[in-house]
Amino acid sequence: MSVQGNYAGNLLQPVTINLAGTSLTDVGTATGNMPTVVSSFAFANPTAGTVDCSLYWYEAATATDYLLWMKAIATETTEIVADMPIRLRAGDKIKAAGAADVRVTLFSMEMAPFGRVV
Repeated sequence: MSVQGNYAGNLLQPVTINLAGTSLTDVGTATGNMPTVVSSFAFANPTAGTVDCSLYWYEAATATDYLLWMKAIATETTEIVADMPIRLRAGDKIKAAGAADVRVTLFSMEMAPFGRVV
C-alpha cells in the first residue's frame, strides 16, 4: 500500500500591490512544479470613501476568471480573509479589483508532494 499527499510548507513572501483602478489586476501567479495555496488575503482601503473590492481566480486551463470574493470595504479599513484557502496550479492567477490606491496582499505557501510505500 502506498500513501501519497501534499505537505503544506515553504511559506512564501507575501505579495502586495496597490490597485490602479476598477479593472482586474494580476496580484499573484502560481509558478513552478508545486501547487500554491493562497492561505489568506487582505484588502486595505486608505481612500476617503467605501470601495467595492473583489478577488478573482484565473484558471489557466480554461482561460477563465472566476469571482471568489467581494465586499464593500469602508474608508480607512482593512479586511482580512483567512478562512478561504485557494489552491492554484501552474499558470493560475489571483486577480483583484477595487479602486486606485486600494492595497491587496496575498499570503501563500507551496504544497510539497510526499509519498510512502507501506
